[in-house]
Amino acid sequence: MNRLALKCGLTAAAGVLTAVPFAVGALYEAKHTRRDERELPGLGELVDVDGRQVHVRRMGEPADGPTVVFESGLSSPLEMWSWVQAGVAGFAPTISYDRAGIGRSTPGDRPRTAERISGEFERLLEVLDVRGPLVLVGHSYGGMLLRAFAQRHPDRVAGVVLVDAAHPEQLERSARQRLGLPLMRASLRSSRFWSRYGRNRRRAAGEDGQLNGQDSQLAGLGELELKTTVARMLTTRNWAASEHEVDAWLEHVVDEIRATTLPAGVPLFVVTAAETAKADPVHGELQRELAALSATSVQQTLPGATHLGMVCSAGPARGVTAAVREVVDAARTGRAVKPVEFEPPGDQS
Repeated sequence: MNRLALKCGLTAAAGVLTAVPFAVGALYEAKHTRRDERELPGLGELVDVDGRQVHVRRMGEPADGPTVVFESGLSSPLEMWSWVQAGVAGFAPTISYDRAGIGRSTPGDRPRTAERISGEFERLLEVLDVRGPLVLVGHSYGGMLLRAFAQRHPDRVAGVVLVDAAHPEQLERSARQRLGLPLMRASLRSSRFWSRYGRNRRRAAGEDGQLNGQDSQLAGLGELELKTTVARMLTTRNWAASEHEVDAWLEHVVDEIRATTLPAGVPLFVVTAAETAKADPVHGELQRELAALSATSVQQTLPGATHLGMVCSAGPARGVTAAVREVVDAARTGRAVKPVEFEPPGDQS
């Protein structure tokens, strides 16, 4: 064998050896994704909306007054609302859902503008035959998105609860948020790529290959809710949808939302995570500005709460539930919304 042939052979062999780990990883990912779909099917139901499957969870009995609907943050399946939704379902009918491509919902058209997401949400409500007034509850990015629905349907909005919600000017005015953006986008791209080959899943799994989420910020969720949430968030589909939402946030949503208003006099409760405000003082300033969206509003800081812990940990979630109850009661009675008494941080287990 001449030198050229030997060199070509070695190059080809190196290519095969390089490809093997990726092929093995892809098989590993496919196998465990199928297992998760079978063993962790989600806590809601799949509803057909114009040929697309939407994952929806309905809890609570029919009652006088509004239905409470939840809009999640970036990358967040509906299971992350489990503590809050279960609490609110004790006094009002509730709906949580996965946006297109997130959790168990199939992907939707792009770009993922606020107008498009709002339109998809409207169709979901029609399919579910939800026709009455709504209390809109939005966490993080979801708090910004729900403002598009409120702008389009002010007659349907009975109240709003913003849970450590995003502000359309946060990247302009917060150096901390602005500096963190490139890292977040790089992390999304990397996670999307490696999710195809099982690396993210192997890192999240225990010795038995089962998802445990022990090192996750989601650890305050119940065991089934945690495993289901982690399983959904590890999929390539979820990472792709999250990346598309971030792209739309920067290119479209900020401009769409910037000038939106809430219906005059609608009860508004802005709940701010104490730990987020502590890490970034500008965040607290922006949260107070969100309260100015309505003349009938309250802005309170939830002691000891982190951004995700507000909904994923039982104690802070009780604080969010109390804020939702206050808005629901104000909507039912026509009175002004009032501050609530939060539990001390030491009691928020």
